[in-house]
Amino acid sequence: MRSKSLVVAGIIGVFLIIYGQLFPSMSQDWSFYMLNTIEKSIQTRDNGALLIISFSYVARYVILFFILYLGSFLVANYVTNEQNNVLFQIIFIFCTLGSIFLLNQLYVEYIPFSLHLLLLSFLLFLKNYLPEQRYYYLTFSIVLILLLISFQWLNLIPALSAFNIGTDDFAIALKIADKFLTGERLFNTLFTVLFVVFSLIAIIFTILVHLFNMQFITLKKYQRQEVELKETRVALVESKVYQEIHTLVHDLKTPLVSVDGLLSLIEMKYPIREDEKMQDYFNRLDRSIRKMNDMISEILYEDIKKAITVDELLRYVTSHLSLDDQKVTLSIKLEDHLPLIQVNKIRFARAISNLLENAILSFKGNSGNIHIHVKQIKEVVLFRIRDDGPGINENHLNKIWKEGFSTKNSTGIGLSFVKRVIENHGGNISVKSNVGKYTQMEIFLPAVQKEV
Repeated sequence: MRSKSLVVAGIIGVFLIIYGQLFPSMSQDWSFYMLNTIEKSIQTRDNGALLIISFSYVARYVILFFILYLGSFLVANYVTNEQNNVLFQIIFIFCTLGSIFLLNQLYVEYIPFSLHLLLLSFLLFLKNYLPEQRYYYLTFSIVLILLLISFQWLNLIPALSAFNIGTDDFAIALKIADKFLTGERLFNTLFTVLFVVFSLIAIIFTILVHLFNMQFITLKKYQRQEVELKETRVALVESKVYQEIHTLVHDLKTPLVSVDGLLSLIEMKYPIREDEKMQDYFNRLDRSIRKMNDMISEILYEDIKKAITVDELLRYVTSHLSLDDQKVTLSIKLEDHLPLIQVNKIRFARAISNLLENAILSFKGNSGNIHIHVKQIKEVVLFRIRDDGPGINENHLNKIWKEGFSTKNSTGIGLSFVKRVIENHGGNISVKSNVGKYTQMEIFLPAVQKEV
């Protein structure tokens, strides 16, 4: 299936070939002007006028052949959809020479095929070194024009007439005039030099474009390696931080177990049951220790998940969220009769907190609003977090979940962690944003199914 741009290029190619066939009849005034000027230069023995009309001749045929060559190139590219195979080259050469043959038949021209076969070979050779990048057609057109100019000078070199080069009517007329005025010295010398100069310019231009592309590829390679290195570095930092936190939290269990044991001894040794106030204190301590044990277990073991209410989760999140020094207003809307959700409370709350903290940071100390709306959609609970901050650039939307990506010169761990936690809970997250208006995060989480 060919792309739309390739089809358009093919249509343009056909149009150019047709236009090229009509070009000689559309430029008859140009032809009459050249013939009259040649006659006048002979009559007045004016070498300057002869040179001017020679340049006019080259310009006319460069325009004509540029149209035909470019049209044939686009048609061949459309047919093969590939520029680096033999079929493309065959079709390109066939279309070009076929167009020239048709010109010879329509206008009784004597344009030689040998010169164009040589030009096509040189052009296809240089094309191999032109990178297929954004400005490919422009660079190809520049090389084509330079070669056309170069090879058109050969038509006007009298010494090459014996090799059937320069046999069209205008070229013969110009060479006859040169022979009459300068004995063929002017054209032989000047146009040989111009052929060499323009050929060298075409070669040098191709080499420069090729070297620039190689440098660009190398730069992109280094940039890609730098991104990969950054991602690796961030992953190592995250891993190290996680390991350190994991070790630290694990070490907290030892003194917690000691506290729990000592409280049990105290409760056994002293008759605190007679003191209601003391009994209440011990009950609170016992609940706090059990709660801390549960929290430590959830941090250490990601797979530990419990069924809790959405309200309990968000109360836990907001209790750890500092908004006192911010000009941000947080509003929460929960629909009635929301089902339970099965989550690792600590890790899932941390993920929600990261999203809220990112929203708060985006305001950069300015006032703003953050809205949390939770509702049930069939068997899924939707958490929608929307802020009216500066939004996220469209170019960054697909990158924000990657480890190491950040627009705030941070480690870029936050959102990759959020995505990983949500997916670990069987959910998914998406983002919508409009620069200067809002950013909206949507978390879809499976609801706990009610037992029948």
